[in-house]
Amino acid sequence: MPALARQPSATARHHTTGSSPVLRAAPGFVQALTMDGRPYLVQEVEPYAQFWLSERERLLLALFARRGGLPEAAATAACLRLAGTAAPGEAAERRRIAQAVAGLRAAGVLLAAGDDTSRYDQRIVRDYLAHRPFPQPLASSVITATGLTADSRVLDLAGGPGDLALALARHTPHTTLLELSRGFLASARARARAQGLALQTVHDSANRLAQRDEPYDLITVAQALHWLDDVAVCRGAARLLRAGGSFVVVHSAIELADDHPLAYLLGHDSILGAKARRPFADEVQALQRRLALLFEALDAPDVDRIDSTHANATAGGLPRQRIAWAGVQLFDQPRPFGPGYARGFLTPTHIAATGQDEATFWADLQRRCDAAAPAAMQGLHRWAVLHFQRGAASTLRIADAPVTAIDYRGAPD
Repeated sequence: MPALARQPSATARHHTTGSSPVLRAAPGFVQALTMDGRPYLVQEVEPYAQFWLSERERLLLALFARRGGLPEAAATAACLRLAGTAAPGEAAERRRIAQAVAGLRAAGVLLAAGDDTSRYDQRIVRDYLAHRPFPQPLASSVITATGLTADSRVLDLAGGPGDLALALARHTPHTTLLELSRGFLASARARARAQGLALQTVHDSANRLAQRDEPYDLITVAQALHWLDDVAVCRGAARLLRAGGSFVVVHSAIELADDHPLAYLLGHDSILGAKARRPFADEVQALQRRLALLFEALDAPDVDRIDSTHANATAGGLPRQRIAWAGVQLFDQPRPFGPGYARGFLTPTHIAATGQDEATFWADLQRRCDAAAPAAMQGLHRWAVLHFQRGAASTLRIADAPVTAIDYRGAPD
């Protein structure tokens, strides 16, 4: 487990009070102690980074872990007071504190007060909405398959700028969007107000679902489960789903010809990571099997536990119901994939993985697309809506599910 000793990022943004940046503890880390009392940090999501903490770093984290953060100068002064540093050694201790703060920032453990906790920040919202709209037929299939009513309580996990959540909110005012990106949440709230819809929003990680207590009739997660700890999400669903409630996962995949201008980024042999060449139905089948096995393990009957995982599911003396496979719907959406989609999909983190600076990256991408004929920009977006439900007993196989063609309704690239 490494100590926090990396250098600060040159791209970090600052929110200042006077000349001192306001910093806050990042919410994605959990502080823990070994059995002999040594403090360390664990990142709550992959890659599950872990860091030993010096006493100075532990103290700084405690100071910055207040709502709204704290100016660095104020934290330094408090640290000096608490350490009881005498005047002759103050200059050297200030340097050590500054080095500790720099290490915490470089590791992502401290954030500037205005920094987003998600890689999808406010800058990407416009292109995301224009070029990555959530297909209405998918939302309609969720509503129909789950029997959504005006009394249903709904939770949409990691729902981005709120496309699916807003579609569900048109049918029930008891809809909540839980999202890590503050930029996406602000967009969803503004869109809900403009459409006159009741939408509750929660700024949190979907990996903390099991820590919530509200019961729900429907929990959805669209195009985001691959970013999440699916064990934690399924455990949360097992805890919160009411009897008869549904858990719906929307999964998608992009299929581009090898000579598509963006195949080097979004195709099978992407420089961002190669993708297996296998039928989409096989990909969906593997996901279905994994989730079904997780629910079978987490929600198995006749297993005595000392936690309250099943409190809501068994409330009111209702018979015990397992969460099981209920069905699937498949959709094919031919559409263009060009610069607009790329801007709504790729973040600075993605671009950094290519080894290019952002200006060079986008200039190269635009050049590739400008040199291609419009027909060459076409690709296929495949979608699957997987449905799990308490008390379900479906025997439908993915291979037997019909595929529905849907139109692209977004802005042209």
